[in-house]
Amino acid sequence: MSGLLTSIDQLYEGCVTEPGRWSEQAFQDWAEGVASAEGMDRTTSRLVRRSLKAGQKLASFWSSHTGSAPSDWRSRVDMALGARAWRPQLELAEYLLDRDRSEDVFDSVASLFPVVHHQPYLDGVTFEEWLELREQSGPGGSIDS
Repeated sequence: MSGLLTSIDQLYEGCVTEPGRWSEQAFQDWAEGVASAEGMDRTTSRLVRRSLKAGQKLASFWSSHTGSAPSDWRSRVDMALGARAWRPQLELAEYLLDRDRSEDVFDSVASLFPVVHHQPYLDGVTFEEWLELREQSGPGGSIDS
């Protein structure tokens, strides 16, 4: 499911670099493509919808923006919406990490967390340290809170 996080990155990048390309039909096509490729549960669907709404706001902002724009697409996202754009993607990454415990998803959480919360994820622990802490916390325990 880390491909889902990549799809959201691609959505955001497209919305801030080519906002005119994103019609209602384009957003609908993106959502249908993601849903059919990933087979999502209710929580995943809700967070993808929130990311889609952020993408729509990004496209709207950049289609009407007349000033200068940063060259980096992530900076454009930050300029338009800041942490509000990244929050649903972080929540999705955290949800996926809890289910899959994948290093790729852990890296996504670790990179998104400081953007949203302005501090390192779990004081900068590595994936291996995180796995060890999860094992020590026992079944149903959580070190992420």
